[in-house]
Amino acid sequence: MRVFAIGATGVLGGRLVPLLLEHGHDVVVMAPDDRLGLLPEGVRGVSGDLLDPGITEVLAGELTGVDVVVNAATAIPRDFSAPGAWERNTGLRRHGTVRVLEAVLTAGVPAVVQMSVTMAYADGGDDWLTEQAPFDTDPARGSIVDPVAAMERAVTEIGGDRIAWSILRGARFVGAGTTQDAIRARLREGTLHAHPDDRYVSLVHVADFAAAVTAAIERRTSGVVLNIADDPLLVADYLGRLAELDGAPEPGTSTDAAREVSHRVSSAAARQLLDWQPRTGVWPVRFGQ
Repeated sequence: MRVFAIGATGVLGGRLVPLLLEHGHDVVVMAPDDRLGLLPEGVRGVSGDLLDPGITEVLAGELTGVDVVVNAATAIPRDFSAPGAWERNTGLRRHGTVRVLEAVLTAGVPAVVQMSVTMAYADGGDDWLTEQAPFDTDPARGSIVDPVAAMERAVTEIGGDRIAWSILRGARFVGAGTTQDAIRARLREGTLHAHPDDRYVSLVHVADFAAAVTAAIERRTSGVVLNIADDPLLVADYLGRLAELDGAPEPGTSTDAAREVSHRVSSAAARQLLDWQPRTGVWPVRFGQ
């Protein structure tokens, strides 16, 4: 198939694009010009940003003859609390997604796979979170949750009779180049601890998420929202195991630590519909990997 991937030049794209090529797909990637140098040799790059004026028309022209669009455009900030940290990500989700869908409809592309996130779920405590679990309504998390809801709504309102769409909600990414690197560094410094009230964290390796995207493309899933997560872990167990693997101090717990939102995410539907299961897993082999 001819796959047009948007924003696939980051940690996910580094796994997804080679996997698609390995499966025999013809891949074109659109990303800002300064990111195109990250593409594997032989992959055509299209310079473009979903927030650029006139990008809808540019996209519509590029999408002629494409079988499926993968929208992986995102800008998750490294520091969630920094002033304006979420502005670009919000723009990509609220406005960029609409522009992609308008171009897809104009060009007559039959299918779209949209990347989303499980971090929008409300705190579930010890309960399993399926795709029917509610999104968080806490205003304090609105900058994270509201754009995700708007993005997904734009996709689902198209209707399956116009485009075969699927939404893959990824858990927190782990692997080289993700925020797991910073977590491991802080553990080695002895500056990271779990909160005593922390419960569950759900994670997925970028390679495993890339495999789920590839499966959704090849199985031509339509009209489905799927969680993509490894087996959930208690936060204290996750941090403790990471510290052990890296020879770092035991993190323990502290009431001074920020409390994590508990996400015990179920991926049962993806395992059934996509025949997907995590193979790489969440544990690094050694520091730096």
